[in-house]
Amino acid sequence: MFMEISQALRAPGEEFPFLHRDEIPPQEIFSETVTFGDVLLQGQYAMLGSSLHLKGKLTAVAHAHCAACLKPVDYNVDVDFDEVFTRIEDNRNVQHPVDDTEDDEQLTFEGSKVDLGHLALTLTLLDLPIRFLCDENCSSRPQENDETHACQKEPDQHPFEALQQLLTEDQEV
Repeated sequence: MFMEISQALRAPGEEFPFLHRDEIPPQEIFSETVTFGDVLLQGQYAMLGSSLHLKGKLTAVAHAHCAACLKPVDYNVDVDFDEVFTRIEDNRNVQHPVDDTEDDEQLTFEGSKVDLGHLALTLTLLDLPIRFLCDENCSSRPQENDETHACQKEPDQHPFEALQQLLTEDQEV
């Protein structure tokens, strides 16, 4: 969704408060569909030269399932941000040389509206945990101390000792 910034365009250098609601479509993350609700960006914005400066806080709620027991989990996203959007000049009649050094991840806008959807999605996804857990003490979560793996060796053994044994056994045949 777009946010109107015409106030900042008329008064460069002056900060204006904003409150913007946005939507993030469901995302497929590690074979699980994560949905989002209540995405809210709030803070201040100002035009400085040809750049729009936004700073504030993003809050959202991510809905997923516990990685251990599959119970529904709500994760509260709370991220501070300070971003700069560069204005794209509308010079359709002027031919500009192609600049391959331009940053592909640069946030841009044109006109008197800025799309905050990509910013909201990026900030939210970067704040999500690797695995969602319903509780730190989830009863279905494997206990770290209880589980021993067949591949674990005594700490004083060399990590490639098993490979050396296989090589030695192969030569004896």
